[in-house]
Amino acid sequence: MKAGKLFSGYDPYILLSVIFLIIWSIINIYSATIHEYKNLYLKQALYGTVGILILLILPKVDYRKIVNISPFVYLIGVLSLVAVIFAGTTILGAKRWISLGLFTIQPSEFMKFVLIITTAYILGSGKEKVNTKKMITAGLIAGIPFFLTMKQPDLGTAVTLLIPVAVMLFVGGLSKKIIYGIIVAGILSSPFIWDHLKDYQKKRITAFINPEADPFKSAYHILQSKIAVGSGQITGKGFLQGTQSKLFFLPEQHTDFIFATIGEEWGFILSSLILLIYLILGLRIFFWGIKVKDPEGKYICFGAGSLILVQAFINIAMTIGLAPVVGITLPFLSYGGSSMVTFSLIIGIVLSVIRVHKMEKLHFS
Repeated sequence: MKAGKLFSGYDPYILLSVIFLIIWSIINIYSATIHEYKNLYLKQALYGTVGILILLILPKVDYRKIVNISPFVYLIGVLSLVAVIFAGTTILGAKRWISLGLFTIQPSEFMKFVLIITTAYILGSGKEKVNTKKMITAGLIAGIPFFLTMKQPDLGTAVTLLIPVAVMLFVGGLSKKIIYGIIVAGILSSPFIWDHLKDYQKKRITAFINPEADPFKSAYHILQSKIAVGSGQITGKGFLQGTQSKLFFLPEQHTDFIFATIGEEWGFILSSLILLIYLILGLRIFFWGIKVKDPEGKYICFGAGSLILVQAFINIAMTIGLAPVVGITLPFLSYGGSSMVTFSLIIGIVLSVIRVHKMEKLHFS
């Protein structure tokens, strides 16, 4: 069978963009870690291989079959978050992972995929637009993992769980009065939220507002990241030539701050290319969200596109000092198997939506 027929119905712009990001991730994690860890890039290559296999295989499964079992998948996801509380592995003061021997998984990451398909299941049922019942149901199914993730504590991931749900509700025709009410409620409750933040979370916010006030503690990550990105200038210092990461000035240079490593070694031009790829990826998914007629497929596209765009924006913004440090990955580029597999599942089901739409349109035309 020819490759063209094997992958017929796949969107080449989405597929090739993601594969490029995965390959680029392995290259840059090698540079960011080889002076300290000898095999992390090999692990990332393994995660990337799994991700690419998901991208190639999952689209051949009708996404509606996956959406139909989403309540069961959601239950497993919530139970895994509860398991973290009792049997989780603590790393750097946070209990977010479950150890499975040779590797660990982060259930809160997988909940991003689970919430997208479960919300699509709720909002896509029936012919009516988003009504009060659907809104409350979607809010509850998002609220449970949100609060369980907050307890780990992981504010960044908890917030990103809500992003696709909020966008999907908006696309579904949520009343403007309700939207304004939610915004006002959020503003009014901000003092209560502030009082219940952990001390380190408060310090991250104050460090973002005034980083020079505590340059060696709470603002250290932001300042070192800005130095790394700025020192790359137009064309960068060159592959394996980054001094901020190689001399251990830049923390988490292969996870949350991988974009700072890229900016230092490859400069403004290639960093801008990365931004452009994320923009193309998100807008292309939105394009299909507009074209697809099936409600569940439409919701999946808008949920996936919004999550990728917003999470990429927040991560990059925090590396250049335009957002507080919240500890979220850069999709497909940051080191980590849970993040890689999760976003591969998200893109894989988007490609399934597109493929089913193309096949059915061809069949009925």
